Amino acid sequence: MINTILAMIFTLGLVVLVHELGHFLAARSVGIHVHRFSIGLGPVLLRWRGLGTEWALSLLPFGGYVKMAGMLEAVGEGETPPEEAALPPDRLYRNKPIPARLWAILAGPLANLVLAVVLSTGIYLVQGFPIIPDVVLSEPPAETPAARAGLARGDRVLAMNDEPVANWNEFAERLSQGGAGDYRLAVERAGQRLELPLTLTATAGRFDPTGLSVLSDNRVGRVLRNGPADRLGLATGDRILELDGRPVAYFDEIAAIVNASSGRALAIVWEHEGQRREGSITPELAQVPDPADEDKVVEAGRIYFEPYSEGTEPIGFFDAVKYGSLQVFYTAQKTLEWVVKQVTFRGSKDAVGGPILIAKVAGEMARWGWDRLLGFIAFFSTQLFLLNLLPVPVLDGGHLGFLLLEAVGLPVREQWRLRLTMAGMFLLLGLMLFILVLDLGRVLP
Repeated sequence: MINTILAMIFTLGLVVLVHELGHFLAARSVGIHVHRFSIGLGPVLLRWRGLGTEWALSLLPFGGYVKMAGMLEAVGEGETPPEEAALPPDRLYRNKPIPARLWAILAGPLANLVLAVVLSTGIYLVQGFPIIPDVVLSEPPAETPAARAGLARGDRVLAMNDEPVANWNEFAERLSQGGAGDYRLAVERAGQRLELPLTLTATAGRFDPTGLSVLSDNRVGRVLRNGPADRLGLATGDRILELDGRPVAYFDEIAAIVNASSGRALAIVWEHEGQRREGSITPELAQVPDPADEDKVVEAGRIYFEPYSEGTEPIGFFDAVKYGSLQVFYTAQKTLEWVVKQVTFRGSKDAVGGPILIAKVAGEMARWGWDRLLGFIAFFSTQLFLLNLLPVPVLDGGHLGFLLLEAVGLPVREQWRLRLTMAGMFLLLGLMLFILVLDLGRVLP
């Protein structure tokens, strides 16, 4: 529990700190005075002064704010701005040109985007790609190039175009570099060597989905600290031989048994450093994405270990930036799809989570390792970047909307801005309460 709380505080603290630093540094860069920089909302617990600003730590850790001088919308946060008469007029937000105010508002979300790219890039740079040692294929979907080539589950790829294939990473890279065209695959099936033709074609500027995916064997990969597998004593490299009285050869066979067996003790036989061991393991009940609908969750058993990989393949700085940026772009794309579904009432409440869910996920990621926790922070920071840009008064997107209306000659009167900001605050508080109720429903019996 303590580790979960600490992981949540670290996650929220980092994304909020970076977001508010973006606002603060941008405001100072264009000469706007900042009255207060607060991590947290609500009553102030600690405060100190420095660089002409009051720095504060507030009670509720689920946000923060930078109070800029002359930004009357800040009154909607329940704060009374200090006397501004002593400040030169050019230090007030309202007196700055529109580009300067846009920069001061937009810099917060942009800081979250930069944080996400930096963290994702750093993870790729430090870890590289996991090396998947075997090139054993899973069942290809119908009508894919792999299915048309006659490939089947359990085929082991030995060579491509008469050149031996060492591992899945090499195989995937050579296909990616080769692109559309004809390939000759030598595969081993039931002890026999077969030569099969594989044809990839280009459609709408992209290669057709190949239908090729790797089938991980029954070896244990990374193990979640203090999960069922860890408590049993399973370690990376162990080989699961039998589960629930059934022989298993591949990871998906293990997963199928575990998924259907939450709360039920399973007999397990495994090999550890050449020695056969036997025991019992009970999968824990978990809520996981529904394979049929990624916006929904289903209940399934979990013993918490990953498919086996054999070390990592290092990548260079520019490739790390490329893949890190692509990861952030993918997260942003999925977040936008989620927002569209929610505002059009096509989304599921299963996909909505608040502080309790954040704490739960952050705690679990910390148990997997620092890389997973930092990856989750990158994911969360990307979402915060986009959600803060929603055109809701009190959010950064609402302030941007007011500025854009002013830029096209349709300024919103100050009284209406305050009313809309208050309405946005009540809407946001209501949404937060609704999410909190959903969170409690997930953890309470």
